[in-house]
Amino acid sequence: MTPTRRGSLTRHDIGLAALAVVDEEGAEALTVRRIAARLGVRAPSLYSHVDGKDDILELITEIITADMPALDLHPSDWRAGLLDWARTYHAAFAEHPNAVGIIARRAVTITESRQAYEDVIAMLVEAGMGPAAALRVVLGIDYVVLGSILAPFSPAFDQPLGDDFPTLRTAIRATEPAEVDRTAFREAVQAYVRGIPDPAHD
Repeated sequence: MTPTRRGSLTRHDIGLAALAVVDEEGAEALTVRRIAARLGVRAPSLYSHVDGKDDILELITEIITADMPALDLHPSDWRAGLLDWARTYHAAFAEHPNAVGIIARRAVTITESRQAYEDVIAMLVEAGMGPAAALRVVLGIDYVVLGSILAPFSPAFDQPLGDDFPTLRTAIRATEPAEVDRTAFREAVQAYVRGIPDPAHD
């Protein structure tokens, strides 16, 4: 990599380099020294821009969430709003599966992320759902989105199966590996949203 010019390094540069390390080498490779090597600078120079690893993880989250388009939410069609949010949320984070394991275990501190939760819960409350019920619905979306990224089907059954599991083997052979994770996510989130009780009956 071409070294970063002295004085030109930014927090965004550090965030992009950190995300590249996680994407290509895994979360365990994320160190200040590794990020600095990608940027062509000395590790101590990063501390002029970031406070440490937690700050770097914040930058990674900011970069990923920046790819999410603005939501178009309407209480009159809250199910469509939930599906739209789930799809955009999944699309952004599925591009960086190695980062999801780190981010999913951290507190939600990014302003854009908090605003998305605020907007979705406000939509549900305005549609007639109680605040606690609205939060549970949103958490359910979280579980489907993040779970589908953290535990995809494809790597789970990539070894040949013998005769002891004939039905499972047949099912796997009938599955298109390149599409199964996206299809399963779409069907799961649609089923979840369809099954949410109408606010009038909550």
